[in-house]
Amino acid sequence: MFINSIHNMINRIFITGILLFGLDNICHAQNDSAKMANQIIKIEQDLADRLPVDSAFWSKYLDPKWHIVDEDGNGAFKKEFLESFKPWPRTISIHATVTKPVFAFHGDIAVVQYVADEYETAYGQKLHTTYGTMDVWYKTDTTWRMLSMQDFEIPAWPPAIKLAAATLKKYTGTYQLTDDNIAVVSLKNDTLYIQKNKRKPEALFAETTNVFFRKSDARGRKFFLSDANGTMLMLERRNGQDLAWKKIK
Repeated sequence: MFINSIHNMINRIFITGILLFGLDNICHAQNDSAKMANQIIKIEQDLADRLPVDSAFWSKYLDPKWHIVDEDGNGAFKKEFLESFKPWPRTISIHATVTKPVFAFHGDIAVVQYVADEYETAYGQKLHTTYGTMDVWYKTDTTWRMLSMQDFEIPAWPPAIKLAAATLKKYTGTYQLTDDNIAVVSLKNDTLYIQKNKRKPEALFAETTNVFFRKSDARGRKFFLSDANGTMLMLERRNGQDLAWKKIK
């Protein structure tokens, strides 16, 4: 019995040692990831601070085969990208801050997604926008190098304007896309609402006298206009493509 107790104690110590060793490894891994993340964030911010003039600084962090897809969907390799560097006009100043970084590590490869929070002064006016950016990095013996970059300008809602009730009332009614796709546009408290196929109604906010947007969709727009026969249409526009609904009531 005494020998069994000794064996049980040794087993507990052995198991505890394994657990502590495992926890220690996890802590080291977490610390290493945090350290690498901080290194990359610093480089990302340094790169942002040196746009668009310090091509030499950018060059030392970009892989020779580096490629970017920008906010307009254009692609460029390292040489072409760096050749585009030139100072902003004196009437323009821009500063972007790296915010909300999210990392994924796989060995010496790091993928970071972040929001570039950009403030601009242009011709005496203040502007603000944000870019969603994803970069792929790999670790060398001495530093990090970026393999690719992709960014897009995060859509934002325009300011809504107030329209007269008589203008809004022209757009109310039932619109049909197909036999089983119906949208009802109604007016309540000086605001248009759209309800598709008995789903929950959504408010439509006026951007112009006949262009509206929803708070749930910063990229889409609703255009109200009459066709050649005088029938009211509701065009759902996204990225230059229209889906036409015809007013039936």
